[in-house]
Amino acid sequence: MSEAAADGRDIDPLELARRLVARPRPWLIGVDVDGTLSPIVLRPELARLLPGAADALHALATREDVWVVVVSGRPLDDLRDLFEIPKSVMLVGSHGAEFDLSSGMDESPQPKTDEERERLNGIAVMLERAASLLAGAWVEHKPFAVALHYRLADPTAAAPIVADFDERLHRPGDLTIHHGHMVLEVAVRRTSKNGAVRFLRERLRPATVVFVGDDESDEHVMEHLEPGDLGVKVGGDETAATHRLPSPVEVVAFLAALTAAP
Repeated sequence: MSEAAADGRDIDPLELARRLVARPRPWLIGVDVDGTLSPIVLRPELARLLPGAADALHALATREDVWVVVVSGRPLDDLRDLFEIPKSVMLVGSHGAEFDLSSGMDESPQPKTDEERERLNGIAVMLERAASLLAGAWVEHKPFAVALHYRLADPTAAAPIVADFDERLHRPGDLTIHHGHMVLEVAVRRTSKNGAVRFLRERLRPATVVFVGDDESDEHVMEHLEPGDLGVKVGGDETAATHRLPSPVEVVAFLAALTAAP
């Protein structure tokens, strides 16, 4: 990356928009959802896009010199139905295992194999066992993954249990582990948000890639951005991103400012 990582100071959304406008086009703008376009909530089914987010995404996606893609750990069904993301916006779900892209560039995932189904069932049993040990924890089943949510559990009790299961699940070497906000997700396919962004870069050949995200899986994208790209961290955790916004409210303000750019 050509710029230093974010130094902990937030940037004004309008100033961030001005900095991007000065960079060459076309742009590929990638954004996460939870914690980026939608505040983190106690239960994932309660999450919604902030007001103005969908309009800004659509306005940018319909410009001739901009591609917009939502890159999320959520399944595609959540992105389409729960968040109601406009059809003009490309979607990458399940950490890169599912794609809903523009005509001529579709990347439909291969159906799960019998081996993957069996592996998922075994992982589900393990995570259900972990959830039974933590009051308030629960398990979510996704198309290619199983996730343990422990946001409502006692963090002191959760830490050693999650660490133990994390180590045990890493041990075979054939699984992909994603860490979110008090979520441990285990996928049976080796996919990642960074791989999805790399695929889109190779297909679309944008002059500038922008990526906005808030959690550990987004950091893998930030770490692999190229000189001239723009990485935006949402929140206060450590980051390889070049810029930082404090919350989803400022992310929406940043996107809205871009819609008014010449």
